[in-house]
Amino acid sequence: MHHPWVILFDIDGTLLTVKRTFNRPLIRSILTDLAISYPDMENEGFSGRTDHDILSSFLVNHGYDEALYAKVKHLYLERTDLEMNSSHVIRHSHVDEALSFFDDMGACIGLLTGNYPRAAKAKLNVANIDFDFKFGAYGEFDVDRNQLPLIAIEEVKKKLSIEPDPQKFIIIGDTPRDIECANFAGMKSIAVTTGKFDEIELKKHNPGLVISDLSQPEKWFTELTQA
Repeated sequence: MHHPWVILFDIDGTLLTVKRTFNRPLIRSILTDLAISYPDMENEGFSGRTDHDILSSFLVNHGYDEALYAKVKHLYLERTDLEMNSSHVIRHSHVDEALSFFDDMGACIGLLTGNYPRAAKAKLNVANIDFDFKFGAYGEFDVDRNQLPLIAIEEVKKKLSIEPDPQKFIIIGDTPRDIECANFAGMKSIAVTTGKFDEIELKKHNPGLVISDLSQPEKWFTELTQA
């Protein structure tokens, strides 16, 4: 079977951004309700980390208790579903343009995100990104983001019955961790400056290319793949 291009989109900072004014108070109220001591949460960086890593890190003063982690996770997902609405999310520009370009090409388009699957679905729904992503490598599956591209390889192998070539995979994300996980797996990467990191910072981590937004995908796809 022909090996298609496999395009893996990050969510937060790439396709959309959940406003800090929603996410941080939500998490703080969960920690308070469960009597979890973690005073520095508001100042901690979440960019590029997996949900599994973020939520479990709050339990450093509680022996990383698995039962408590399960409660935090349950409340986070339940309340995200119930409370998040379109006013809490910024849908980034040119998302449809990029998705349509790769879909028309016949690429296999998936997600590679630190989100739990349920949280990813909730965010995409609220942002009105209604696209049939073929599969996802999610933050539920591993604390370490570098393992997510390896999960994506296995998913493609199962779905397409091919021996995946990492050089036919492109990870599109907005953080150094997106670039690092692509490099770890031998994949190509596109870094986009729609998140918290600018071009100078992203270039330090050796992406294939840095772009300012997802517009003109035919231009940056060609530049990346024909370099």
